[in-house]
Amino acid sequence: MESRESAFVLGQRYTLATLALGLALLSFLNLAGTEKAVLAIVLGVKALKRDPEPALETRRGLARIAIGLAAAHVVVVLTVILLNLDRLVRLFDALRAMSDLH
Repeated sequence: MESRESAFVLGQRYTLATLALGLALLSFLNLAGTEKAVLAIVLGVKALKRDPEPALETRRGLARIAIGLAAAHVVVVLTVILLNLDRLVRLFDALRAMSDLH
């Protein structure tokens, strides 16, 4: 029975690592999609956990790549936002003015 449970847990970890990598790659499709990058980081970290046994061994690289890509995405988005704060204020003012037209 323990072998079956171990296989199930290992399957979950493979799935989490694969989902994390997929989400990390998808997060680059939309620049403001930081929520997908954060979710990819969470799933990747969860896939790399050692408890409960067995630990993910063969596809640890997928989870690590997912965490790295997602972290890079978060850094890029935050950098773009911080470097363009003055433009964002003007953008919000323009959008507010457009919403007052109706």
